[in-house]
Formats: sequence, structure tokens, C-alpha cells
Amino acid sequence: MWSKNRLKEVVTSRYFWIVGATLILCALFHYFTPQVRLPALASFPLTRQAIGRIIFILPIAGAAFAFGQAGGLITLAIAVLIMLPRVFLISLNPGDALIETIGVSIVSYLVIWIIETEEKEKRLRQKAVARLQAINAVSSIATESLELEQVLNSALDKVLEVTGLEAGLIFLLDKGTQELILAAYRGVSKESAAGVDRLKLGEGFSGRVAQYGEPMVVQDSSRDPRLTRLAVLHEGLKGQIIVPLKSKGEVQGVLAVATRESRQFLPEELELITAIGNQIGVAVENARLYENMRFYVRQITKAQEDERKRIARELHDETAQTLIDLSRRLDDLATSPERLSETAIGRLEESQELIDDILRGVRRFSRDLRPSVLDDLGLLPALEWLTANLMEENGIRTELKVYGDRRRLPPEAELALFRIVQEALNNVRKHSQASRVVTTVEFGESRVRINVDDNGQGFELAGRTDDLATTGKLGLIGMHERARLLNGTLTVHSEPGKGTTITVDAPV
Repeated sequence: MWSKNRLKEVVTSRYFWIVGATLILCALFHYFTPQVRLPALASFPLTRQAIGRIIFILPIAGAAFAFGQAGGLITLAIAVLIMLPRVFLISLNPGDALIETIGVSIVSYLVIWIIETEEKEKRLRQKAVARLQAINAVSSIATESLELEQVLNSALDKVLEVTGLEAGLIFLLDKGTQELILAAYRGVSKESAAGVDRLKLGEGFSGRVAQYGEPMVVQDSSRDPRLTRLAVLHEGLKGQIIVPLKSKGEVQGVLAVATRESRQFLPEELELITAIGNQIGVAVENARLYENMRFYVRQITKAQEDERKRIARELHDETAQTLIDLSRRLDDLATSPERLSETAIGRLEESQELIDDILRGVRRFSRDLRPSVLDDLGLLPALEWLTANLMEENGIRTELKVYGDRRRLPPEAELALFRIVQEALNNVRKHSQASRVVTTVEFGESRVRINVDDNGQGFELAGRTDDLATTGKLGLIGMHERARLLNGTLTVHSEPGKGTTITVDAPV
């Protein structure tokens, strides 16, 4: 009825000793009180001995509450054994005593049944609540992030936590090759994981589940002929539940959870893991859509930067050179030996000044599109140029601080970080009404962190990044997207009247 561990747990429980002490007290009362009626209770229908039998219901009910139906029935059997000797050896009316004992036994059994029924309903309610909590927890994990690796690992940890199983694996379906690729695992060795890192559609338990889209329960995989990979045997995995990860009816992958013991899983366990699998399936599809979107954003950004670079080169190499040539011709014309009127010379000089202004604007526009200093010298000289330009043209005091080991970064990282700082400084110039801005660059061992801090008027932050579009802060959206392309984060701290701090933190 009880395993050795359960029996040890019962014996060491304080409730065991309370029930035992109550049984002893009931036995003493039962055997050491005479079977007579007190004169004051002459009209009371029960003798002391009958009451002595009835009070045995107390430890029986207590045992049922503390240790369940098995504990109640064992205590009932002990109580009957205690009562029977008096029935046949001591009682003045053995027939009445036997009927009383049987009646107490029946009532005690009914009490045990009622308690057990209530406890079962309570356990069912608790399981239903735990099931909903587990599904909600996985759903929250799935919606917290669109990074596929983070979602899968967090979801797998939560699945093993709520099921109490030892091992878990998540495979994703590669629709191009029609293979299952191991994307996350827990509770198995690297060697075993490497043994099942790729499965063909229809191969083994997981391959069949992915092929047919139906869950599978395996009581002992070591004896199942459908097993195809020895890594499962080497790892000692036996009892398994494998469910498809579905979204909109399409299989996105497979979730397999397992234990190293043969086990008959309950239907509600299969339902829970299937529901969790559906949540993970939706998260996988969303993460894949996000990855596709990021790929297209990256391609668009690259095309945009290439076009900027081309236009900047054309402005520098063609338009600027043409304007320089035109300026020289006007200068030659104004200084030619032919006599020109003072009016003509004045107009030529005005035209030359206008051309010089246009030339300066073209050069500035070319630098803004793609400063050559960024490609030639790197991020820090480009930031020095940005901050100096802000101070020169707008009169805003600027300061550039650099900490850590100065070094060149990959070109795409330098470009993205430069564009973020450029947009931040543009916002300072256009909107902040600041008199001072400090740009800080911190080089870590594998990360770079840049702060742009101004003392301007600040603004009210939107609740979410998605709300920035509705408030017209499209520049901030672009900064967020560039940070994401670096797998980094961008945070904005601002309050009206207290300035703004923009921080980008990215691995490089």
C-alpha cells in the first residue's frame, strides 16, 4: 500500500504520533471505565462503553486527514482490533457491543470516504490551477521575448519544473531539409545530445510525432522497437512524452520530456504537455517571423547605407569637383586681362561666393551621408568629428569621454553605433534646447556601451517602443532597430525638465 519511503515519511511525521496517542487514550477510556449509566444521565441512551467506541472515530478521521484513505483504513482496522476483545471477553451484552462496534466501523468508513472524496476534489482543483499556471507561465515566457534561443531554453526549464521530469529536448523542423534540428536540451549529456542533434522526418519517436503531428507516450523506450538512436539508451531515458509544437495547424518542431524510470503517464500529464507544446509552437513561429523581419531590415539597412555611400562619393567626386571647377573659371574670368565693368566683376564675385556656399553645403551633406573618417579611421574619430561639429555649428558644449581599451570594431558595428549616436546628437540639436551634452564610450572585453547625456528639456517617455511611432519619435525607433541588429539593447531615460540619457549596449 505504501512504499518504504512513504512509510518512513509517515512514521517520522508528528501527525503519526498524535494519532497514535489519541488511539491509546481512546483504548484506556474504552477498557478502564465500567459499563454503567450515571444516575444524572439515566435518560441518556448511550452507556460509557458505547461512547468509548464512538470516540474512536476521532483518531480515524485524523488519520484520514493526515495520511489519506490508506492511513484512515489502517487506523480503522487497529481501532476494531482494540474494541473486539472487550466485545467478546468483557462486555455484559456481547451482541449489543458487537452491533455498536460494527456501527462505529461503518460510520468511520463513511467518514474516511467523505474525507477522501473532498481531498480528491481538492487535488483535482489544485492540479487544474497548476496546469493553468504552467500554461500561463510558458505563454508569458513566449511573449516576453522574440529571441528564439532565449524562448526555447526558458520554456524548457519551465516545462521540467512543472512536470517534475528529469530531461527534455526541443527539436525544430527545418522545412527545407525536412529534418528535426536539436535546438535546446536539459538533463542529458552533450554526447547524448550530439547523438540526436539531427533526425529525419519519421525517424524515431520525435520524427514520427513531427511527421504525423500527434503526441506519443512511451512507457519504456528501451523496449520499444520504434527507438532508432542508441544515444537514448546510453542516457538511460525510458518513460517519455513527445508532443508536436504546432502553430495554426502546422508542425514547427517537437518537445520531448523524459524520465529514467519506466512510467505510466496520466492523461492529464499528456494534456498539460500538449498544451504547453502548442504555446511553444506559437512562440517558435513568432520568433521565426521576427528573424525574417530582422533579416529584411538588415538587408534594407545595408542597401540604405550603400546608397548613402554612393551618393556621398558622387557628391564629393563629381558635384564638388564641378563646383570647384566652376569657381575657378569665374575667378579666371574676373581676373582676365579683358576690361570688365565694375558691375560685372561684382556679380562674378557674388556668384563665386554663392558657389562657395553651395560647395560647403555639398561637402557637409556628403559628410553627413557617410563621413569618410568613419571608414578610414574608425568609430572614435568619427564621434570626435560629430561632437566637434555640434559645438561649432550649434554652440552646444560637448564632451567625449572614452574608457577601456580603445580599438577598432567590425565595420558593421562601427556604422550602427555611429548612426545611433548621430541620431541622438541630432535630437539634442533639434529638440532638447540643451547647453551641454556628454558622450561616453566604454570598451569592455566583449561589449561596447555608449551614453549620450544632455541637460535639455527632456520629454515624457512612451510606455512601449511600439508607441514611439504614434508620438512621432521615429528617430528613436530607428535607433532601437539598429541596436537590435547588433543583438544589443537601447534604453532611454528622460523626464520633462531633467534632460535625456540614451544608452546603447552591444556585444562586439
